[in-house]
Amino acid sequence: AAVTEWTAPGAISGATGGFTILAANAIAEGSAAGTALFTATATVGGTASYVLVNDAGGKGTIDASSGVVSLATGQTLDFATDATLIFEVEATDSVDSGTGTATITLPISNVAPAYAEAQFTACVEDNSGAAGDTNSDFVYGTDGTLKVATSKTLDKGTMATYTLVLHAADPEPLAGSATVTLSVESTCSGAEAFGAMLASVLLSAIVSYLI
Repeated sequence: AAVTEWTAPGAISGATGGFTILAANAIAEGSAAGTALFTATATVGGTASYVLVNDAGGKGTIDASSGVVSLATGQTLDFATDATLIFEVEATDSVDSGTGTATITLPISNVAPAYAEAQFTACVEDNSGAAGDTNSDFVYGTDGTLKVATSKTLDKGTMATYTLVLHAADPEPLAGSATVTLSVESTCSGAEAFGAMLASVLLSAIVSYLI
């Protein structure tokens, strides 16, 4: 075969072999479709063309001329589901149609949950009450919503301002946090009205108080 070796994403001395991409070059979970995962480059006598003979369960697509493997449309990366993905790239030499195959193991990196902002300001109307946890004034649900707890009624005269720290944790686990400064007012309107603030990741979380 006119494929003699592979030089990317790492050295493979021969037409066929394998390479594991270093953890430092892992692709982050949650990356957008179309993100370049790696480039496969074969040494050939003429011009190489590339195909994926194993696309890791539909995760990858390849540019036939450049060898760039990208995350396919409609696909996502999840560290908890697949910490590594295995692709097989076949190169064909234009001179004699000789082929070679590179088996590439791609690591996926774990990413902590994150909120859209580190600080939120919200407003809740005096005398508000809602369904939720009976053990505190507020409950933070797994759907990312913050509510007044059941059997609780907020009183501006007793507590006019709350500072809440929201935590979101994933199953691995990693965690992210955001601080909410919540004021109790006679009336609330606009973007700061209670209920407008949502976590950008909807994962199990707890509420802690800094009062």
